[in-house]
Amino acid sequence: MSREAARRPLMRPLGVLLSTLLAAGSALLTQATPAHAAVALTASGSSWAFPAIDQWRQDVGPQGIQIDFNAVGSAVGRQDWNTGRNDFSASDVPFRTRADTGAGDAAQRAGLASVEKVVYGYSYVPITAGGTALMYHLTVGGKQVRDLRLSTQTIMDIFTSKITNWNDPKITADYGKALPNIPITPVVRSDGSGATAQFTRWMSHSFPSQWEEYCKSVNGVSCGDYTEFFPPSGRMTAQSGSDVVATYIKATSGEGTIGYDEYAFAKRSDWPVVKVLNPAGYFTLPTASNVAVALTAAKVRGVDDSTPPDDPNYLQQNLDGVYTNADKRSYPLSSYSYLIVPRSNSLQALPKFSNDKGSALSRFLSYVLCQGQGEADDLGYSPIPRGLVRGGLLQTQHIPGNASTVNPDTLAGCANPTLNAAGQLTILDSAPLPSECDAKGAALDCKIVNGKPSSGSGTTGGSTSGGAATGGTGGAASGGAATGGAGGTGGAATGGGAATSGGTGTTGKTTTGGTGTTKTPGSTGTTGGTGTTGGAGTTGGTGGDGGTGAVAADPNAPAAGTDPNAAADGGDGQGVEEVVDPQTGQVVARGRASGTATEVAADVVEVAGRPEDWTLSTLTALELLAVVIVPPLLGRRLLRRRQTGGRS
Repeated sequence: MSREAARRPLMRPLGVLLSTLLAAGSALLTQATPAHAAVALTASGSSWAFPAIDQWRQDVGPQGIQIDFNAVGSAVGRQDWNTGRNDFSASDVPFRTRADTGAGDAAQRAGLASVEKVVYGYSYVPITAGGTALMYHLTVGGKQVRDLRLSTQTIMDIFTSKITNWNDPKITADYGKALPNIPITPVVRSDGSGATAQFTRWMSHSFPSQWEEYCKSVNGVSCGDYTEFFPPSGRMTAQSGSDVVATYIKATSGEGTIGYDEYAFAKRSDWPVVKVLNPAGYFTLPTASNVAVALTAAKVRGVDDSTPPDDPNYLQQNLDGVYTNADKRSYPLSSYSYLIVPRSNSLQALPKFSNDKGSALSRFLSYVLCQGQGEADDLGYSPIPRGLVRGGLLQTQHIPGNASTVNPDTLAGCANPTLNAAGQLTILDSAPLPSECDAKGAALDCKIVNGKPSSGSGTTGGSTSGGAATGGTGGAASGGAATGGAGGTGGAATGGGAATSGGTGTTGKTTTGGTGTTKTPGSTGTTGGTGTTGGAGTTGGTGGDGGTGAVAADPNAPAAGTDPNAAADGGDGQGVEEVVDPQTGQVVARGRASGTATEVAADVVEVAGRPEDWTLSTLTALELLAVVIVPPLLGRRLLRRRQTGGRS
């Protein structure tokens, strides 16, 4: 047997081994490919719910579900559905069964306010709960006002142009001290908005005669049960979209403004919102727990009555009980938001909607109703209860091409972290009671002493008094606890001595990006005010050092959430500079503006569940193996073929 023939058995195993190794390397890269083919879905609608929808659509991207969502408002979203442009729509209110008389001439001419005759089969699927917050922009003595509290009657008077200045006695009575002589600029929506619908429904049910009088004075007719088009008057300015309303209020030129918006837009930018007086007599914020408590009084069709799942209005909400909920924790302006999705029934099938799209949409909804609820609080929303999760999953089963694997009755396969073993919202078990200092009539400088509310001899930081000045408190973002909480209260001054305390630095805003969040540093804390009354006397004691901030879920509460990798921020509240790698976007160094930066460990990006460095090392080794082994073997084989005249 020739030497060439002897080598053939060796060549074949080497070739097979090399092919196997290369195939294995290729498999490492292809494991990240989704089990389902990539599918694109088109949607539009509610800007109130957009921050949540935007996060969830990013979360399901790796599954091959690509969602193009246009936050144009609930009214346009429903119109897009009726014209067959969307694969699903988002709306905070159901299809309109009567003309919206609150709309102006432009909306009437565009057909946005007329009765909506639904052509295509649909279901309503609740996706989140939230609070319609009242963002505002006020500065006193160079400091942002972050503790404004208003009664519902005062809010009603502001948005019906009965109260037009921030120094109005009714505002002073609610807040606890006079605000500057600044005209109020209410910011309302110019587009057809679910936020407007929820806000005006609360107005029409809580103050029916005043709202009726106002609507008729502006439009000449009643606005009905609610309107999606707020009728503006006086100094009101109208803006299109929840994000635009928030931006308008936060701008430097927004001094004196107040507007309604979903709490998410305030929370993610650490912007203050009004504490609203609830029926129990407590000023509350639209936190996740307060919203969840309020909505225990909502009546949902099919959950709280016998409405069957095939009823067009299955799962729709009645919020009358929410407005009058007497729980101390309740936030009155709480509601649910919905998606409108295809349904196989007697109505026409949605054009251009395929089983592949139905598979993608049903898997998206399963994620939203299950794992996605765990993100609601951080995003500025509140999770929905088990009855609505079950109802939403039941409706998902009627989507053409449904591929959801979750059992609606048992919730088997639904990894919802907001429900306990008994199916109850865990946030209701831990919902804190409000401080007695948030009770109606409590002084603005109230503090809890030995478990009871007590009014200090001075006022909050920044104000003057003959006694102690309490340090101002910075706002909180949705991040975790951070060192550097509220400064201690200054000692009482018997004369003109100063009493100061270390203020808390405001928390950096939290912005959602992809599947994570980035937290930017806080601003500098402020000191308490200086006592001015009296002549010579003993000097007030210095306020205590800042303690450790508590975990807070809203920008108005004390404490500051920060990046857990950041250096602890003491009571000085100074910002922390970050050095970001321009190629990866990762923070590689961090330190104070006046201090020394420290290195930060980089994150290891994962591919299909394996660290990227391991995968790249394996592929590099395979390439080197191929480069080293293959050319010599092929070269020798070609040389021998020439020497033997091409004989094998």
